[in-house]
Amino acid sequence: MKSCSPAAATMRKPLIVVKLGGSALTDKTAIYTPRRAAIGRAAKQIADLRRRFSFVVVHGAGSYGHIPVKRWHLTSGFKHAGQLRGLAATKSKLLEWEMFLDEAFLKHHVPLIPLLASDYVVTKNGRIHTTDLRPITNWLRLGCVPSSGGDIVTDLRNGFAILSGDQLAAYLAIKLKASRLIFGTDVDGVFDSNPKLNPRARLLSDLTVTSAARFASRARGSTAPDVTGGMAGKIREAVAVAARGIPVYFVNLTKNERLKAAALDRQVLCSKIIPA
Repeated sequence: MKSCSPAAATMRKPLIVVKLGGSALTDKTAIYTPRRAAIGRAAKQIADLRRRFSFVVVHGAGSYGHIPVKRWHLTSGFKHAGQLRGLAATKSKLLEWEMFLDEAFLKHHVPLIPLLASDYVVTKNGRIHTTDLRPITNWLRLGCVPSSGGDIVTDLRNGFAILSGDQLAAYLAIKLKASRLIFGTDVDGVFDSNPKLNPRARLLSDLTVTSAARFASRARGSTAPDVTGGMAGKIREAVAVAARGIPVYFVNLTKNERLKAAALDRQVLCSKIIPA
């Protein structure tokens, strides 16, 4: 009887795409400010789960992206050459953020492999148009954890575009046939109003594709600087994933073990969009 290679064994593990939200990993009201405890908490949980699952990590840009993008007026694509300095400065900070995360995960023995979205994604009018996912699938076969974040990418119509980590995570979950998609945020899940503004906001624990789509159409964005749609944007991307039969969870990344519980489908305070 032939034994399978480590790479083959890795590919048989269920794949989970985890989107680590920029609001949970950074202070989005203060430029270039990571939340070290939340980053370490996420890294430890993924480390604990790697024997049972393969992972692709997608992370938000947080204060490393949203604030400078607004400062340099990059949200509408290429308009004039004066934007190029700001574009380069923002990309430099995104690289710095990526390396900070990689070092944090390495402390927990997670072999995170950074892949810039701009190296394998092309958008058209801000939506993903073409990709080359071979680098991601090849790293997965080796047992690594590919990592990408929100980025500024080439756009066929607008020169460049802001690609949200939410859109990227949803796209990868569908294309890579993930077993589930988990959004890690700084709140307990999806609420009927903004829990940061309304103390009586009610957590919506179980959503269908239909009810989530209806809710996303009227949801508002976050209170912090956000150029990619806030919670409403996350829900819209999640609906497309759940409609393909992939369950989607929204968990609080600032609380211990909730990411791990969602990965294991255990009882946990969260919101879940149930596939149709």
